[in-house]
Amino acid sequence: METLVYLIISIALELGVPPSFALAVALTENPELNPRAVSRVNENGSVDRGVMQLNSYVYPNIEWHNAEVNIRLGILHIRRLMNVCHTYWAVAVAYNCGLSRLHNPPELSIIYANEVMRKTNELHNGYFNTVIRGGR
Repeated sequence: METLVYLIISIALELGVPPSFALAVALTENPELNPRAVSRVNENGSVDRGVMQLNSYVYPNIEWHNAEVNIRLGILHIRRLMNVCHTYWAVAVAYNCGLSRLHNPPELSIIYANEVMRKTNELHNGYFNTVIRGGR
């Protein structure tokens, strides 16, 4: 897990995404940061896969189980959302439910965004070491 945390931090810095936010998204999506994680089937029949839980409909032909590829694409997606959303909370909502539902998100996406922001604040305030050691 420690290696994946460092990979998330380094790619986030490279792409201009706050590391605490990128890591909070990853941990909310996949608390164990399991590169082989696959979600339950979504409403549209797609699944979310890998560390960043990338949607199989949006990213159909990637090496989703390759942690570096998955993390890079997930953080690139966050970077693109940062260009159109006005707050990190809105980025988290859009990461969860898509830009098309940003102005009327489902309740679960609001809960998700609130959790991402809670984790972002914890990580930003010095809890990286706790996460790296496996605590929450």
